[in-house]
Amino acid sequence: MKKILILFTVFFTFCLSAFAEYKPIPKELSKQYKAEMEKVIKKEYPKAIKNVDKYVKKAKKLHARILKHGYYSNNQMDAINLSLLYEVCIPSSELDLYSKLIKITEEKYLHNEYEAIGTDSVNPLSDYLYPYFKDNNVDTKKLDDIALYEVQQGKIIEKLIEQVEELRPISD
Repeated sequence: MKKILILFTVFFTFCLSAFAEYKPIPKELSKQYKAEMEKVIKKEYPKAIKNVDKYVKKAKKLHARILKHGYYSNNQMDAINLSLLYEVCIPSSELDLYSKLIKITEEKYLHNEYEAIGTDSVNPLSDYLYPYFKDNNVDTKKLDDIALYEVQQGKIIEKLIEQVEELRPISD
């Protein structure tokens, strides 16, 4: 019984450190925070869109190479890379933007040391920033536009993947 109690205590202690506590931006800095976040979003928006376009262009090149040389002519890796562009690269194209927003929030406004969140998805980063954006009325339309653009362009790559899958022999 003692071992279980000690194990529970250790587990509970480690779990508490995993939950981040929301610390609001001071009211006197709210307008400054809003302006700075919107400025960064506006500046980084074109870069995120270019990232998506770069990945779609790369996907089209991979697709063309697979169509030209066939599925098995050393292009199996191209097919895998095509899928990775769709599954990983496109959804995380604005990762740098979110990282910059978190770094500014942490260091400048919360006076915390910035520690990057190890992820290949923007969802945890977005979830972290959402309360700050909501409380300070930050316009997130461009962030939403990036996400919509990613979905639209992802559909293009998805169709390319479907065409490649039709070329794959049934007996793998």
